[in-house]
Amino acid sequence: MKKPLLFAALYSAATVITVYIVQTRGAETTSACSYLDPIAIDVLAFAAALFLVVEGVVRIVQQPNDSWNVQAGRAIRIGFGCAIITIHVLQAIHK
Repeated sequence: MKKPLLFAALYSAATVITVYIVQTRGAETTSACSYLDPIAIDVLAFAAALFLVVEGVVRIVQQPNDSWNVQAGRAIRIGFGCAIITIHVLQAIHK
């Protein structure tokens, strides 16, 4: 169980850092059209991403004997959820 959670944490940290760098640099150089979306979009996306993160962690903890492929898929879902959360938190801060 420790290896999949460690992989998920490292992958999530990498996606958060990457998304943060891309978003902050992109906001400086282009007109950020997605920043004009209603706040409800950010809230809904944040909720869906939070579900991905929580569901992935719970599955890893509840089913520690699953194959590495299954656990890696869960870790990647957690990373995607963290990336989505980062994007929409940055957009909400901008608003």
